[in-house]
Amino acid sequence: MRGRSALPRNTPFKILVGIVLASTLLSACQPQTSPAIAPVDPRGPAVTVAAITNVPGGYVPPGTLTPEPVPSLPAATSTPALKHVTVCMPFEPDTLYDYGPATSREGLLARAAVLQALRDGPIDHRGYDYQPVILQTLPSLQNGDAVIAASTVAQGGSIVDSSGNLTTLAAGVRYFDTSGNEQAYDGFSGFVQTMQMTVTFRLRPGLKWEDGVSLTTADVAFAWELAKNLDTHSADLFFSNRVSDPVVVDAQTIRWTYRPGFKDPLYFTRFPVPLPHHLAGDGGFTPAQVAADPGFNRKPLSFGPFKLDEWVADDHITLSRNPNYFRASEGLPHLDQLIYRFVPDPAQMLAQLGSGACDVGIGLQGGGQTSFFESQMDAVLQAQSQGVLVPYFSAGTSFEHLDFNISPAPDYTGPAATGVFQDARVRQAVARCIDRAALVKSLLYGRAEAAMPWAYVPTDHPLFDPSGLAQYGFDPQAGRALLADAGWRDSNGDGVLDSNGRTLTLGYTYGPPGNGLRESLAGLLKTQLKGNCGIEIVPAVLPLSELFASYPDGPLFGRKYDLGQFAWVTDGEPPCALFTSREWTGSGDGVSDAYGIATGYPDGGNNTGYINPGFDQSCLKAMGTLEAVEKKRLHHQAMSLFSQDVPSVILFAKVKIAVARPAVSGLMLDPTEDSETWNVEEWDASR
Repeated sequence: MRGRSALPRNTPFKILVGIVLASTLLSACQPQTSPAIAPVDPRGPAVTVAAITNVPGGYVPPGTLTPEPVPSLPAATSTPALKHVTVCMPFEPDTLYDYGPATSREGLLARAAVLQALRDGPIDHRGYDYQPVILQTLPSLQNGDAVIAASTVAQGGSIVDSSGNLTTLAAGVRYFDTSGNEQAYDGFSGFVQTMQMTVTFRLRPGLKWEDGVSLTTADVAFAWELAKNLDTHSADLFFSNRVSDPVVVDAQTIRWTYRPGFKDPLYFTRFPVPLPHHLAGDGGFTPAQVAADPGFNRKPLSFGPFKLDEWVADDHITLSRNPNYFRASEGLPHLDQLIYRFVPDPAQMLAQLGSGACDVGIGLQGGGQTSFFESQMDAVLQAQSQGVLVPYFSAGTSFEHLDFNISPAPDYTGPAATGVFQDARVRQAVARCIDRAALVKSLLYGRAEAAMPWAYVPTDHPLFDPSGLAQYGFDPQAGRALLADAGWRDSNGDGVLDSNGRTLTLGYTYGPPGNGLRESLAGLLKTQLKGNCGIEIVPAVLPLSELFASYPDGPLFGRKYDLGQFAWVTDGEPPCALFTSREWTGSGDGVSDAYGIATGYPDGGNNTGYINPGFDQSCLKAMGTLEAVEKKRLHHQAMSLFSQDVPSVILFAKVKIAVARPAVSGLMLDPTEDSETWNVEEWDASR
């Protein structure tokens, strides 16, 4: 996956400020110790990697080891046995402060996994959609909590243009009018009428911090002040510079007004995770003081199902039930205690799941990266067949794709430079020649969705509509016929197609070295394309730093390749923008988009060089509209054109994997909820 968001400016507020909010990567706050609960020893029986090296697949069958039993509660206490679950994960959080420095993506995901237990929401992001948690409802134009008004901007005044850039109004500036349509300022009228959004969020009544203090919009405003401050480690000013400071209407109501011209399709997600204003004191902490405060970093106050009791560095974090959780009257959480342990080796984690030292194993995959358990899947499935462990699978939002270099860089001299991929029949033939179902069966245990060859979203996405989409199922005979129509035949019987003295031998660029899934995929595609249709590929594996280098240096984004394979991450909004001319990779290529705007920049995402003005227009309008029905219609138009033109073959969506002991219930993975612990309040355990 490239280190670049598919939709950099249409990302929920949580991500823009490096926080994890609406449900994708979470949040933080602060708790206190409850001496009445005696924690279970989180370390469990010691199981070393050396103890399992002679076991095929790393799995320890029952009886192979004789671990000591998990310690029981001290005999002196009268507290009944606690219902607890130990979650093992490969990484430890660097901090539990939402805006703390993220030293790595893994540390950020570990932070999210713990913070899901310390708060609930504010907004969940499940099944490619958003649901309110601590909000009464999500604002919308239909319920009146989102309003669009007219705003007059004089020439030379500040405006947000149609690309989301802060600028001054001058001739040629493109903006959204009061109806949300894109216009260009003529430079003569002296002013324009542009749209201005106001959005109101309403907290549920009765929310409390774990110390019993009411959670109010003052805590939301406090989080906002921290998020926009440059002294805050992960501050991102993109959103805060385009919105006026919030107005606290009352204890449950807060309102944002956007700067003139800013049309935000994800306006209903722009709600920061509340932080405890009362802990800052009447004088208030500065953002720098909050960032350095141990309470915010190591023991954040909770408004979620659990509160933090203990953090032992490099070993474990122990949490207990929060009696002030707003869903406590529903009997939630089901568990009395939750323990996070850090086990970096997948074989060791699997062994400790088998021995009972871990109850749940999570790999912190985020949007569907290569699974932490990939090397142990044979052992996991064996344990499942024996009733010892239960694997959980979900589609991820990361999809592997095979790109065609339709418009190579001027200085590229490889096969793509001959224009082979400018013929749509060749691209369609490659799609026919790949057996995606076999890839999924071999690489992903038959658990991934192979029915994604026609669009860049999975079939269960709410904006997916299969009607009218060109479909390219596995059909080598049809693939060879298309190639023959394009002039490619095996004239000498050597098994490789040729045309006018050139063989259909193509470079295949991927990476990084050591990525088991990608290396296996390269081998399978090489075998399939040669055997099925006479297309020979020559794989070249590169380190990520080289593979994803920007234009003009990188092979993929410098458009100096034939076939390229990597992953994009999608979300609620289909990532059609990655294939538009606005994302054209290059500089000074003279490319213009559907609106006549000159494009081409080094960090663009359209490495295929695909240009279709109709696709551009449908995609960009779909991303910009605020009307759900119109959004689906326009996205369907874009997907239909994409499926006909096939600038990229969507191979499969990756899978998320977690593993648990049979005693654990309630665990549920979700495609768009990055954290495996998103619904931890509903987990239960039978002992």
